[in-house]
Amino acid sequence: MTDTAIHDLGYRRYEGARDGARGAWRALFAQGFRAMFGLGRPLRSKAVPAFVLAATMLPCLATLAASSATKGQLPIMYGNLIESQLILFVLFAAAQAPELMSHDQQHRVLPLILTRDVTRDVYASARIMAVLCALLVVSIAPLLLLYVGEIGIAVDPAAAFARMYTKGGPVLLQGTLTAWVIGAIGAAMASMTARRAYATASVIGVFLVAGAVSVGLDDLAGVSADVSGFINPLGSLHTMSLILFGERNRAMDLVAPPPLWLFMLMALVVGALGVGATYWRVRRVRV
Repeated sequence: MTDTAIHDLGYRRYEGARDGARGAWRALFAQGFRAMFGLGRPLRSKAVPAFVLAATMLPCLATLAASSATKGQLPIMYGNLIESQLILFVLFAAAQAPELMSHDQQHRVLPLILTRDVTRDVYASARIMAVLCALLVVSIAPLLLLYVGEIGIAVDPAAAFARMYTKGGPVLLQGTLTAWVIGAIGAAMASMTARRAYATASVIGVFLVAGAVSVGLDDLAGVSADVSGFINPLGSLHTMSLILFGERNRAMDLVAPPPLWLFMLMALVVGALGVGATYWRVRRVRV
């Protein structure tokens, strides 16, 4: 048996506060939320968030300007704008969620993160919450702009607010459920692979496939539009927005849509499945 000795190499010891699991969760969440918008990263990491924010806000500004120029004769339709913005939210999730869910797997840093205080569930919850909060900011910003702008361009803003205060609830509900559905699916699909390109393609692909299956069931298989429509998350979110804001399209004039609570239930279930899939993947990923 050989003698052993421990040598003091002069490394500085950490003497600061130890926040434990809560501090680790906050650090993971803050870093993930910043990464979703490319903050603290190279300029190219900010390209997609900046594009999505600009592409969703500018049409809202144009709509407000047109309504103001016509003195309210041109109504502001929330649902029509939401329909064109949903695919941009998917693009944001597809481009940025892999930065959180795939990056750590690709560079094999999970063994460093998953220490005694940071369990797999703590890690998964922090990353999922970062994705959801970032999607909430992106999805609710144009709705809030429309809501505040519609009040601001009114001849009597006080009277307009008294008339429109009930629209604040639908704005918050639509933005929250949109972030819940797209963010949860985006996090789940991005966590399934360590390759960022595959993760991005899978996030976009799942929404495209769901839309194609929905159309195919409706047109080719003769399945009821009420049933096939729930297979397409983006289509369901759009229809839900029309119901929430009291708007209608041609399809709704021909056939009355299902009640609002069914769309809300669908959004909650789809989001819960995405969150559950993310937890399942994180618990089984090799470190």
